[in-house]
Amino acid sequence: MKQKSLIVVESPSKARTIEQYLENEFEVIACVGHVKDLPSNKLGIDIENDFEMTLDVLPKRKDFIKELKKKSNSAKRVYIASDPDREGEAIAAHLSSEVPKEKIERVEFTEITQTGIKEGMKNSRKLDNNLISSQKTRRIIDRLVGYKVSPVLWATLQKNMNF
Repeated sequence: MKQKSLIVVESPSKARTIEQYLENEFEVIACVGHVKDLPSNKLGIDIENDFEMTLDVLPKRKDFIKELKKKSNSAKRVYIASDPDREGEAIAAHLSSEVPKEKIERVEFTEITQTGIKEGMKNSRKLDNNLISSQKTRRIIDRLVGYKVSPVLWATLQKNMNF
C-alpha cells in the first residue's frame, strides 16, 4: 500500500470533506481545536524567565496526540491545516511539537472547496512566528489577569459593595 501523507484540520466535518476532495490520496484527521494549554492547577508562566510558558496536553486530547504521533511516524508528510488566524497558528505550533520536524508542512485553506483545497496544498509555508507570539502574549495576559488581578479586584469590589 502506498504511504499516504497526513493532513490535520480542526473540524471533523472539514476532515471528511477535504478527504473526499483529495480523492483519498491523503489521510485527514481532526484535532477539534486546541490540544495544549497552560496547566489548570497553577500559573504555568515563569515571570522571572522571560514569561516562559508550561503547556500541558489537554486531558481530552491525550488520545488524539497518541494517534497523531503514531500516524505521523508512518506518514510521508504531515500537513497542518488549522485555521489561518492566531489561534489556528498556535494550534499548528502545538501539533508540530508532536510530529517529526522533517515531515511538517503548514498549509492554509481559504475556502473548503475542491479548488481552495488543491490551491492550499500547492502553497505550503512555515509556521508564522508572529501569529504564534501574538497568541502566546494574549494567553499570558489572560492568565496573569485571571490569577493575579482578579482576586484583588474581587476583594476590593466586595469590600466596597458592603455598605
